[in-house]
Amino acid sequence: AMNEEEKQQYQLVGKILNENLLEYHFQPIVRAEDGSIYAYEALMRSRTEQRISPLTIIRYAAMQGRLSDVERATFLNVLHIIDEQKQQFGKAKVFINSIPGVSISEEDTNALNAYLKIHAGMIVVELTEEAELKDSDLKRLKAYFSRMNIDIAVDDYGTGYSNVSNLLRYMPNYVKIDRSLLSNIQNQMQKQHFVREIIDFCHDNHIMALAEGVETTEELQTVIHLGADLIQGFYTAKPSAVIVPQIEEQLRNEIRQYYQERIDGNMKKIYIAGKTSRISLAKLVKDGCTDIVVGKEGMVYKDISIIGTPQMKTEIHLRVEAGYSGRITLEDVCFSNIKNRPCIALGEHTDVTLVIAGSNTLYDAGIQVPETARFTMEGTGELNIDLNAVESYGIGNTHDARHGTLVFEQDGPLNISSRGKTSVCIGSGLGGIMHINRGEYNLKSKNETCVGIGALKGEVTLCLNCCHIEADFTVTSGLLVGSLEQNTTISMKSSAVNWYVSGKYISGLGTLHGKKAEIQIAESGIDFNMRTDHGTGLGALYNASEINISNITLKIANSGEKALALGGYSEETAIVIKNSDTNINLNCADGKDTFAPPEKFTIINGRQLFMVNGEKQKRPVTFQYL
Repeated sequence: AMNEEEKQQYQLVGKILNENLLEYHFQPIVRAEDGSIYAYEALMRSRTEQRISPLTIIRYAAMQGRLSDVERATFLNVLHIIDEQKQQFGKAKVFINSIPGVSISEEDTNALNAYLKIHAGMIVVELTEEAELKDSDLKRLKAYFSRMNIDIAVDDYGTGYSNVSNLLRYMPNYVKIDRSLLSNIQNQMQKQHFVREIIDFCHDNHIMALAEGVETTEELQTVIHLGADLIQGFYTAKPSAVIVPQIEEQLRNEIRQYYQERIDGNMKKIYIAGKTSRISLAKLVKDGCTDIVVGKEGMVYKDISIIGTPQMKTEIHLRVEAGYSGRITLEDVCFSNIKNRPCIALGEHTDVTLVIAGSNTLYDAGIQVPETARFTMEGTGELNIDLNAVESYGIGNTHDARHGTLVFEQDGPLNISSRGKTSVCIGSGLGGIMHINRGEYNLKSKNETCVGIGALKGEVTLCLNCCHIEADFTVTSGLLVGSLEQNTTISMKSSAVNWYVSGKYISGLGTLHGKKAEIQIAESGIDFNMRTDHGTGLGALYNASEINISNITLKIANSGEKALALGGYSEETAIVIKNSDTNINLNCADGKDTFAPPEKFTIINGRQLFMVNGEKQKRPVTFQYL
């Protein structure tokens, strides 16, 4: 017999099913490698003043013989939400709980099939393993799901009738490891052993292992180390009526860190900065630290100084948490990191001023500045960045991303040397905002492809002021300042640039394959010594160039089959040289006396010397090989 409260709940469940008073919250399921959202689980809620748990609804629905109504409402309601909010779900999958063995009417099945044909590729049906379906029923159910392109997940694995032979009957796409096995798993070796065996079985049979019910950072770290593919739990994200596009950046960083530990095969020892304003790098090395993290909540000192010992190489690197704003001073610091990981990584929406004192070195990798971040470099010290990777960047971002705002205000030298296949010394693959206001830059490259300052594939607009650039490149293709693939606009004032380069396809300031290069230079000095098969000192090598020079000293020597000094092979070239001392010496296989119509080559005052293949030219020329 039921008591009064149970009777009321029994009646309320009948009302909920009669009037379809069910709503659904969606809990993110995230990838263990980077914290991005892989899927959402639809979790049933009652839309009544008195809230009733899903288990209570199912209990009383079973007593009323209405489990089929729960099944029908769940699928049709969730599929309707997906249909209305397809854009919010994006490419993520949606996990829907099913009650095995419960059938719905033919009319409801037809309505369900209509929805599934539209969204089936994103649906995952969760089955409770302990339901003990007959082989014939399970076979028929799996055939239906396969026909409709629906994935299967076994829920609550590790409880009840869980065993490998039973799991083989289902052969699901996903196994959800039950919370009971994950609770306090970091302190229980037996649980770790069992969970590792489950995950290994999943991976051996091409099944994704999902750790559900993760509630602490220790549990998160442990299940990622054990090899879980997906994570679900209150720690990473709670269920929400609103479809959240991503979990918090700080949690994503944490997940990436734990996944990197798994890949590296070692445990990290992290120093949380902010308890003091000065950090001794030698002490951290002695303590076995691998990471310095700046920006955690509770920092007493927001601005910190890291003090090292000259030439003492460490395996420590610096990580700045999302949202941090402050000043970080490096004094005689040497950082490094594992392959393809930055020595200094800024989080999203950070605003970091890096003050350089003494002599500092970053080995094998540089400073990552994501698109939403701002990085300012100051100080009178020296920063050396030694890049050694197939793909690398010194200060900026990866080759498939944009970098954040880069501001250079330092008085000391920035020295970047690069070896590998493709590199950007300062910049990124897709470009970004950059201000070079002063400083000394020494760039060395021995790459197949290299950009000194700028972008590989994105457009570049850049002002160079009061700076001195010394560069030495031995590359197949590359440029000193600008974009390899896109349009480039460069303004340079009160600066000096010396460049020694040997390569096949080269542009000094400008672009190789972009449609246009606009270059303005005033009150500066340029000295290029080039050996290039196809190259130019200033401009777009293959397309339109607009070059305006005033009050500068310009010296360009270029030797090669199709060697140019100003502009490119296109006749869409306009050059103005005013009040400048120009010395151009070309040695090339063949050419014409000018690459553009005479009216587009204007010289006003100044001293001019143009040499082509050892012969002094009567008027300004460069070469176009036809």
